[in-house]
Amino acid sequence: MAMTEKEVFKKLVPLIREVTGVRADEVTMDSYLMRDLGAESIDLLDLSFLIEETFRITLEADEFESRTQQSISGADYERDGYLTAEALTELQNALPEIDPGLLREGLRKIEVPGVLNVAVFVHLIQRKLASQTQETHHA
Repeated sequence: MAMTEKEVFKKLVPLIREVTGVRADEVTMDSYLMRDLGAESIDLLDLSFLIEETFRITLEADEFESRTQQSISGADYERDGYLTAEALTELQNALPEIDPGLLREGLRKIEVPGVLNVAVFVHLIQRKLASQTQETHHA
């Protein structure tokens, strides 16, 4: 079932609170999970699990990376641990919610979770729910 951005956000905030311990009023669409809300890598895994359970969708561990790699078919995603220019461009296209200034040359693959804000998760959930709805209607 399709949900509005506001509906997804409202349902996502308690999940973010559960894994980070922040107050609800500290969570905004522009909040960065790691930098602003203090999430760590393990918290993002916990959050992914809670999202899957709550919204009944499936998230892959490397959701953003695999989508980007598919889009740059043949080009390198990373070199020596750093994202290539092609990968940065495609990541920006795939995740327009991310501040373009954070997707800069020299960004390491392990730093990608640090640029994810709440809006990225809200819109990812919306896309997943919409694709489920389409699949249901086509089945």
